[in-house]
Amino acid sequence: MKILKMHLTEAAVVILFFVLMFLLYPKDGEEVIEDMSYNQDWVFVAGGEVRKYDILPEVVSLPEGEEEIILRKELPENVNSADSIGYYTSHQLSEVYVDGKKVYERKVPRGVRSKTPGNCWNFVQLWKGYAGKSLEIHIRNCYPSSSMKMPTVYYGSQSAIVLSQIKSRFVSLVISFIMFTMGMVLVALWFAVGKKMYFHRGVPWLGLFSMYFAVWSAFESKVPVLMFGKPLLFSMATFMSLKLMLLPFICFIRTIYNKKGNKLLDIFAVACVIELAVCIFAQFMGWADFRQTLWITHVLGLGAVAAVLVMGIGMLLKERPTSGKRDGKFWMNVSCVCVISVCAVLDAVNYYFGFYGDVAFFSRIGCLIYIIILSKQFLDESIKLIQAGRHAEEILEEAGLDGLTCLKNRRSFESDLYEIPQVKYPQIGVVMFDLNNLKMMNDRYGHGVGDCYIINGSEIIRDVFGDMGEIYRIGGDEFCLISDSVTEEVYEKNRKRMSDWMASLKGAYVKDAMQIASGFAKYNRSKDLNLQDTIRRADERMYRCKRKQKAIKD
Repeated sequence: MKILKMHLTEAAVVILFFVLMFLLYPKDGEEVIEDMSYNQDWVFVAGGEVRKYDILPEVVSLPEGEEEIILRKELPENVNSADSIGYYTSHQLSEVYVDGKKVYERKVPRGVRSKTPGNCWNFVQLWKGYAGKSLEIHIRNCYPSSSMKMPTVYYGSQSAIVLSQIKSRFVSLVISFIMFTMGMVLVALWFAVGKKMYFHRGVPWLGLFSMYFAVWSAFESKVPVLMFGKPLLFSMATFMSLKLMLLPFICFIRTIYNKKGNKLLDIFAVACVIELAVCIFAQFMGWADFRQTLWITHVLGLGAVAAVLVMGIGMLLKERPTSGKRDGKFWMNVSCVCVISVCAVLDAVNYYFGFYGDVAFFSRIGCLIYIIILSKQFLDESIKLIQAGRHAEEILEEAGLDGLTCLKNRRSFESDLYEIPQVKYPQIGVVMFDLNNLKMMNDRYGHGVGDCYIINGSEIIRDVFGDMGEIYRIGGDEFCLISDSVTEEVYEKNRKRMSDWMASLKGAYVKDAMQIASGFAKYNRSKDLNLQDTIRRADERMYRCKRKQKAIKD
């Protein structure tokens, strides 16, 4: 429980830090993006068709047979050497010309089996000599299409453009970071203490799904490639994270709905594994890019979501509780899955038709809310299981203790003895103890006095020999010490101390009656086949001590 609280505290601190960052983020410069926009007054050329746009649209249809467009515009008269033209392309090749001279090109990296350079931020450094000259941006789709997504063009220093883009996508990054942190905490908790603390079996799958989704969401924000470059690498990582999240989602659904062994979900799970392997192989061989096989992932994802919805509705119709009320958690899960399904469909439609720029907008919000709700549910259930598990452990522990003396009982003695490895036998010493005259005390003064004798005797044995090893009550009046540190010399010294302590007791029932006989034996390979033989020799020595004590008394 302490570890769980510690991790939850860390996660809460991180989340609070980013919330404060968002709330306290400087307000100055909020109009930077608008000022940097360079989308006005462009001439669009495709084949023999020429159009003039006051504001560049997000998507344009291409004339039949045309694959390339040209965006043309005159640069301003006051160009500074620190200025740049920046624009974002998605799976498109691009070239930039100033006054008919090529000054920039974005193409597929050499030696890479890919048809696309990925999702790219393109920056063209401007010089004072470019002032007033014609600027042309040539863009070509990497994959056949009847339309083309138009870039948003920015003008200004590259650092200012980068900072403005980070600012505009700050919320998306924070949400992605929170989701990744929550997922990482769930997975780490599961592997660290999950089984010991009886965590819900869906916790690791939820954590993995959250991490994959967070990676996809962060990369779709366009900021990582803006900061670190490597557009093709980040593009592949985006597709990979999207493909990876399907299997944890299906396994998670199987767990929370108790549908282990469901053939339909099993088919989807196997299909996800096969689809990922085939897509990686096709990308590696250069047959098909991840972008070209993404439709398969979308079909599998929407099919899995549909199957989950059908199962949820079926469970609602079939499982009618006797109380007439349905489980609130079940209703919550079904409702959240429905909401996420709608969000996923909206984002998938937007991906293909390009209605708005952020293709993870709805899914990001829906999944974050659902992950928070499910994390709370799982933690509540896990806490209940932890409490139940602790109660069970306490019962099991009590079953291994003697109720009167609180020492370990014979059951624990035999179990612990069996677990001692044979290589440690030479270190083991055994001391056997016996309370003299216990039967006489019970018969003459009653079992209450006999129990008091047992308690006092066990406490003295524990006080004298307890720091040397484990002490067990193995019979009514018999006790045993198993130790890897006791020697003959140490035993004799402590035996005398124990005898003096017993002799110092005063009371009506004590005089000449309460005595502890004991015997010590160290494992000897030439005499003992196992520790049972060592115990037998210690027992024989204890009985000799018992006879000697009785003879002195008589």
